[in-house]
Amino acid sequence: MALTRTYGQDSWTLSDGHEEILSVHETMSEKEVTVTVSGSLRSDTEHYFYDELVALSTVGMDIILDCKDLRYIANACQIALLSVQQRMDQMGRGTLTLRNVPPNILADFEKTNLHELLMIE
Repeated sequence: MALTRTYGQDSWTLSDGHEEILSVHETMSEKEVTVTVSGSLRSDTEHYFYDELVALSTVGMDIILDCKDLRYIANACQIALLSVQQRMDQMGRGTLTLRNVPPNILADFEKTNLHELLMIE
C-alpha cells in the first residue's frame, strides 16, 4: 500500500490510509534544527526520512534528532542515519545528535555497533 505524505507547518506525516506511520516536526534555532520523530521508521519510510535529513545537512547546522516518541527503526533507516552522519563529516559542517533514544532502539544500535558511530545522548 502506498504511503501518503501530509504537510503541516514545520512538520509532515506519513500514513498508509488507515493509520499514521511517522510524524516529523522541525524546530529551528540560530545554530541547530531539532527534528522530533514519532511513530515508526519502517523500511518504506526510509527515503522520505533520508531525503529530509540530507536536505537539512546541506544547511550546515547541527541536527538534533529527538527520538523520545520513536517506537521502531528499521535497519534501512539506521543505515540512513549513518550515511547522513558520514555526509556531514565529509562536508565538515554540523553534527547529527540523537537524543532521548528509547531503550529498545538503543539495544538495536548496540547490536549493530551503530552506537559507536553515531552521537547518542
